Amino acid sequence: MNLPTFQKHSVIAVLLLILPITYAEGSPSRPHLPESAIERVRQYKSLISDVETRPLQTIITELEKSDYPLLNLKIKEAMARTYVDIVNEEKITGTPKKRWLYSMVALNMACLQFGGTDSSTPLNKMILRKLKANLPADIQDQHGFHLSLE
Repeated sequence: MNLPTFQKHSVIAVLLLILPITYAEGSPSRPHLPESAIERVRQYKSLISDVETRPLQTIITELEKSDYPLLNLKIKEAMARTYVDIVNEEKITGTPKKRWLYSMVALNMACLQFGGTDSSTPLNKMILRKLKANLPADIQDQHGFHLSLE
């Protein structure tokens, strides 16, 4: 098919306009969390409502956009239980201290996911011990748990 240059350019321009729309419409959408998982998200948010101030739907959407939503929910649940255990055992009060503690729990979870297991402070040792106790026994064998910068 031999088209004049103007028509070739017109066809290319139309394709460039249509392809992104077609691709976006044809892209698979991520599945929504089942109702049982949404209830677990509610429980997670309830446990740490003093430090987790984002709306429930924001957390749900964040999980649904992740590559491993149910795995990430298990991680969030373990972090919440670890946080609550320490707040209760150590009688932590005050929002700034609680936010700092939760950030330390998150930091230790990231360390665990990147393969770190050593800790130099008693607090980090306690957090890592509690995280491991609160995580499902086989979670470290699940695809998507361990992270890498490579």
